[in-house]
Amino acid sequence: MLKKQVEDFIKKTRDLKVALIGETIIDEFVYVSYEGHSMKSACPVYKLSDRKKDVQQGGTAAIAGHLKDFVKRVDLYTNSDQEIIKTRYVDGFDKKKHVEINKFDAKKFPSLKIDTKKYDLVIVADFGHGYCDKLNINDGFHLMCQTNSNNFGFNRLSKWKKNRKRSVCLDLREASLQMNRNISETDKDIKDLHGYEMNADLVYVTLGGKGSVCTNGKKVVKHKAYPSKIVDTIGAGDTYFTFACLLSAVEKNISSLAIPSLAASLSCTWLCNERSVTKQTLIEHAVRSV
Repeated sequence: MLKKQVEDFIKKTRDLKVALIGETIIDEFVYVSYEGHSMKSACPVYKLSDRKKDVQQGGTAAIAGHLKDFVKRVDLYTNSDQEIIKTRYVDGFDKKKHVEINKFDAKKFPSLKIDTKKYDLVIVADFGHGYCDKLNINDGFHLMCQTNSNNFGFNRLSKWKKNRKRSVCLDLREASLQMNRNISETDKDIKDLHGYEMNADLVYVTLGGKGSVCTNGKKVVKHKAYPSKIVDTIGAGDTYFTFACLLSAVEKNISSLAIPSLAASLSCTWLCNERSVTKQTLIEHAVRSV
């Protein structure tokens, strides 16, 4: 049954023309081993590994990677690949992150006006680094507005409340920031969130290991998280967002969240954005997840 859902989904999305707008983030992974603490200060000491660092394209570039095997065309509007760089020092054995150092180009991004009428699906992924701050586009797009350590509390969906959206996607912490109170996944809280400066047809909320929910303000649809052999959860929310956008582009009434939940689960089986979800891997994961 799940395999058939994936196959039907693939047929419905294959002719879509997509505009994807937002920041590309370069993710660097430098491998180290922990050697102990400095004798003279409370400072951990690491030894650089001989292993070559891994460099990946994250942010909207990762989303584009997930999209490309499922749609006819993806036009990516983004910054250059040297303006936003996140360097993570990770353990060479278990890949646990020890420290992260971010580099952002100080220059101001220019105003951006995009006529989106020629696209079937328009996705805006605002990671809070400024690229989307002067964006002028038609209403009816799908939006993610990510909260991270660099923009905590300052990059809320309220920024976009004047724009009518087809859907928005956020996690429970971002939802709590949006509502100015700690909320849970209860139907009442999720419906209240829909009515609070969302201005969107659909609101998706990811719940980590608990799964996800979606509401149109009247009805709430819930779905469990699919089990997988977790290597890294970085990027799983972006993957869910990608496939939630595709789902809501081809389904007027959302009755199941199986597809974005399955894709997010699959993306946890590799490090960050080192791979992309494809039609074949999604079908294979569906078979394993039954």
